[in-house]
Amino acid sequence: MTHYLVVTAIGTDRPGIVNEVTRHVSACGCNIVDSRLGIFGNEFTFIMLLSGDWNSLMQLEISLPLRSQEWDLITMMKRTERHQSLHYDISASAEILIRDEPGIVSQCTQFFSANGWNIQAMQSMTLEKQPFNLLKMSFQLNLAQDGAIERSQMAFTTFCQGLGATSFEFIVNRKPT
Repeated sequence: MTHYLVVTAIGTDRPGIVNEVTRHVSACGCNIVDSRLGIFGNEFTFIMLLSGDWNSLMQLEISLPLRSQEWDLITMMKRTERHQSLHYDISASAEILIRDEPGIVSQCTQFFSANGWNIQAMQSMTLEKQPFNLLKMSFQLNLAQDGAIERSQMAFTTFCQGLGATSFEFIVNRKPT
């Protein structure tokens, strides 16, 4: 039987650290099913979905905390199940460029949530500009039921204009039936 484990590693970015982590995962007999890596300041974050038999994952759960200390990493692990994709009739991508201020990301996630959109992926980055910094945000969204798409697009436009966004775009994709 295949088991699954989510592992997050955070530490100072340096050449070879990701290789050390992935080599250890493989040495324990685990497979990397999915992974994401991001650099934030001088730190990297590495998130992996691993699969393996019960013994392989247990070996990793026992050995990784010790190895993490050697590598000066913070790691977290959680057992999980294989992701079961939900059926979404509609997907969308949204991009916003706006003056960077505290609370903007939260306002955007609240807007999508209140309008029934499930946030599948999100990326934000501050662009240092004069006279003020800009925040560039990208969202991948899903909606389970065919709702009022035009209403969603109009609400997004009104929302972005209300925030004073420099530019914004909302592209809807309907899944073939």
